[in-house]
Amino acid sequence: MSLASKQPSRIAAAAVFTALAALSQSVALAQTASTTAFCGGETAFATTTLTIPAADVGLPGFVALVAERGDDLAFLNPFGQWIYSRMPFGGEYRVLGALPSSFQFNFCVPEPAVDDYGRDMGLRCAMTSAFAQGVTLHATWGAVTPEIEAQADAREATIRAANERLARLGRSTREFDRQRFIESAVLRDARMKNPVVAGTVPFVDCTPPDTGGGN
Repeated sequence: MSLASKQPSRIAAAAVFTALAALSQSVALAQTASTTAFCGGETAFATTTLTIPAADVGLPGFVALVAERGDDLAFLNPFGQWIYSRMPFGGEYRVLGALPSSFQFNFCVPEPAVDDYGRDMGLRCAMTSAFAQGVTLHATWGAVTPEIEAQADAREATIRAANERLARLGRSTREFDRQRFIESAVLRDARMKNPVVAGTVPFVDCTPPDTGGGN
């Protein structure tokens, strides 16, 4: 199944995340995403809400959330876990059969985790945002728009005509990968047109109060 056939598929999304890392230095964008933080028991949680334009609602596509601070970059996978220090693999972004009018990314606020020997164990849910506070969040989406479908139709027709000429000359013809063309165009829009700054991770402290006691 593929986005080209208007069903969820794997999208090679690495370019999206690479481009988003530079957005903190860009001109301010229209605010269509926001982030709030709250406590769930003794765990700090946050929600980023991305508003998707009406023209793209109902179209197949994907959404992505990236955290950026300096040269450090992390992305939120579909299970609400932050993955850092590498680009995403297939299935580590949220592909949707139909984009909603708004999408909520829900996650616990992370901090580094180490084992008893001081070895890096990735990220864990934190009680406070002491580590993540101030990290810039970027949200984006990509959609299989009618314009992209039309571009694919035009390119397919051009290659078909060229192949007819090549065949008459006895030369090798070219194949047109419509799915790959559409996915590339969706990623292009996600990189160039759609990214928005969703604010920064706010302060939140869910540490239980020290009630004293002891022996």
